[in-house]
Formats: sequence, C-alpha cells, structure tokens
Amino acid sequence: MSVPKTIEKEAEKLRADIRKHEHRYYVLSDPEISDFEFDKLMRRLQELERQYPELVTPDSPTQRVGGEPAEEFSKVRHAVPMLSLENTYSVDELRDFDRRVRELSGRAKVEYVGELKLDGLSMALTYENGVLTHGVTRGDGIQGEDVTANVKTIRSVPLKIDAKKLDLIGRPSRLEVRGEVIMTRAAFEQLNAQREAAGEPRFANRRNSAAGTMRLLDSKQVAQRKLDIYLYQLLASGSAPLPEHWKTLDALEKMGFKVNPHRRLCRSFEELLKYIEEWETKRDQLEYEIDGIVLKVNDTRLWEELGTTAKSPRWAVAYKYPARQATTQVKDIRAQVGRTGTLTPVADLEPVDVGGVTVSHATLHNMDEIQRLEVKIGDTVLIQRAGEVIPQVVKVVQHAPDGREFRMPKKCPVCGGDVFRAKGEVAYRCVNTACPAKLKESLLYFAGRRAMNIDGLGEALVDQLVDKGLARDVADL
Repeated sequence: MSVPKTIEKEAEKLRADIRKHEHRYYVLSDPEISDFEFDKLMRRLQELERQYPELVTPDSPTQRVGGEPAEEFSKVRHAVPMLSLENTYSVDELRDFDRRVRELSGRAKVEYVGELKLDGLSMALTYENGVLTHGVTRGDGIQGEDVTANVKTIRSVPLKIDAKKLDLIGRPSRLEVRGEVIMTRAAFEQLNAQREAAGEPRFANRRNSAAGTMRLLDSKQVAQRKLDIYLYQLLASGSAPLPEHWKTLDALEKMGFKVNPHRRLCRSFEELLKYIEEWETKRDQLEYEIDGIVLKVNDTRLWEELGTTAKSPRWAVAYKYPARQATTQVKDIRAQVGRTGTLTPVADLEPVDVGGVTVSHATLHNMDEIQRLEVKIGDTVLIQRAGEVIPQVVKVVQHAPDGREFRMPKKCPVCGGDVFRAKGEVAYRCVNTACPAKLKESLLYFAGRRAMNIDGLGEALVDQLVDKGLARDVADL
C-alpha cells in the first residue's frame, strides 16, 4: 500500500517537530510545549508508522527504544584510538605540563580550554550522512562494545543532524563525536529508590550506575534509567579540523549536541588556575559528578605537532581534585537495621570535618568488608566522602593496641528477633516481620523525597508514631 503524499509530509513534519522539542527539553532545558503536547505529537507519529510501516526510518524518534533484548554486544575497533588522559594532582605538575607544551611548540604563551572532568563512561558516536549509526564504548581504547541501541535511548543524543548544521564543519559524510555518558543526581536517586523497593542493593555511585546501565542488554531497561551525555571531541572524515578547540565545542553545540556550558577559554596559565580553584568549591552545586578539570591546548594545529605518547595525548591533561578524606577514630561499631531487615555495620566516629561536612558515622557495608579492612573498635581510620555516597571507611591507618573486634549479633538489636545469613549472601537479616526498625525505616522511606515527600515527617516523629503504636504500617499514615 503506497503512502499518500499528505501522510508522508505529516510524518516528516512530526519527526522534525519532535526532534526540535527533544533538543529544547533535553539539551537546552528550555521546553516550548508541555509534556502532554509532546506526548500527543509522539503518539500521532507512532500511529502513522503503525498504519504505514514503510514510514519508519532509523532516525525516527520512535526508534529510540528497540525491540527484543540483545544476546551480546559485538566488538568494534575505533578508527582513531580513544586515548586516556595523563592525570596531574598538583599545581607544580600542571606547571610542568605547561612548560613542556611551550617548549615543544616553541611558543612563549599557550591558550587552554578548561572543561569539567565528568565522572562517567566514555562513548564514541558515529554519524553517516547525518544519521546516527553507531555508539561504541571506549573499552581498552583500541576497541569497544557496540551499544548503539542503548545510546539511542539517551534523549539528548540527536538521532539525525540537519544537513545545514553539518555545513558548519564542511558537511563530512562520516562524523565521530566523543563524550561522556553520565547519570544525574536525580536519576541516580530515583534508580536507587526503585532498587530498594525491589529488595536489590543500591548502586554505590553514579559512575558505576551509568557504566552498568550502558551494558544492559535490554534497551527498554536502559531507557527507564534516564542517562545523559555531554560531548567534547569531534572527528570528521574528509574535512579539516577547526583551528581552535573552543570553536569546535561551539560548533558541536550549534549542531545540536549537548556540550558542557561551564567550559572556559583560558588565555593564561593564571586564568587556568582560577578556573580550577573556582570549580573545586562549586562542584557540589552540579547535578552530576566531576572529579577534576580537563585542560586542552586550544590551537588544534598544535595537536598534531605535539603528538601523543603510547597512552595519552601531549596536548591535554587532567587535573584531579583531591579526595575528600580525613582520619579519625572508631568509637564503636554497631548493627543498623534497614527497612528490608538487613543489618549493616556502621562505625561511630570521633566527629571530623570532611570537605566542609562534619562526619560522625560511616558505613562498613557488611562483615566481608570489615574482615577485608581488618578494622576494630578503637582503630584510627581514613574515611572518605564523595558526592552522594554515604561516608565510608577507606582503610585502617593505625590499629589500637586494645582494639575490639565487632561481631554481628545473633539477635536483632531492635526487636530481639533471630538474625539469619542465607547461604551465598553477604547480608545478615532480621527475620521478624514485625520488627519496629524495619517499620520505621519503611515509614521514613515512604515519607522521604524519593517517594511521597511528606514535609515534617522525620525520624523523631516516626519514632513516636511507632513506639506509641499509632502506626503499624504505611497505610496508617
């Protein structure tokens, strides 16, 4: 059955409109229409494509989520190796980098572009004639895994680039754009809330959750986790690179890619240091995790001249922020009962400032971790706080001569019920279904911002409600 011209034109306009609104919502954060109106456009396009299957194109917005889960990911060799960056940890090391660049280039002064170093999963996107054809992980830098179906679920990734926008870089037939896949704070909290509700362990940090999500074989699951991506490098076949990296980032933005807005052109080394210092204090304000700053020589003509080592380019370097760590003493170790009944060992600490936050407790995760660390009550330990992760004990700095070992109780510290560890599991659990601690944690979770977000219903009030028998389950709220 041939498709009427009017239907063809309507489908074409719908695809263009949906692409425009996806870009405004997911890249610019400046929507023009409501979610209801957007869904209406999408439903109409889906309806037309069901009625006329020949209208379906690989770059259609309806094709972001695929059909059957993949059996495995195929390996793809990178046309140009995805090198890792050399890390620096001090201003002196940065000065050495700047000196080497100036000596090798023969220039007295070099401009740099500073970019936030996102803590995610490196990805290469390939476009042929403007259409997304491949999404490949960094892997070992020589070859990665083809996760195209998963990449398509990231709503900020354009499935098609308008031909006029390709003119900005000479309209290459083949284009590769590289960037970092991340998970925002809000998406991470939502995912962990879902995992808790399903009785699954929480992800420890956003980087692990983003990387783990991209390796899921079912793209429908990937779509539910709301990943995002920022792009930072352009490789185009058959066209000369733009003379400045700064202009390349601008071109990527104009082509519809999501580029980090906090980049900065630094015309001197001193400007570079100010940029680094500024974001060390402001990084907690971001909705995503960064672990440093990436510095790149702005003049791309110098990139080839400076060359690369076997592992890293000589025209770029990463400055890593110091971990937020401090040493303190373990005053006690106790078992804390969660809403699923899991007993988690928690270290009570001598209060200490870690990155501007006073920390008096840190998780020890489970008994296996306690044994690995060989931590005892009275020991001096190194603790670390990173982003949204609960403060944790990194290592023992000094064992106390009279340090006491912690043993997981055989009876629940709250209700006195039996504590059981299933074969093959690391978790110890209270088996009493009426355990007040489980009820309190369930009520706190229900009232929290990840669920119903009930103002005023905090720990003290929940304790009173349960202790006085006024709340026996969530329904009593």
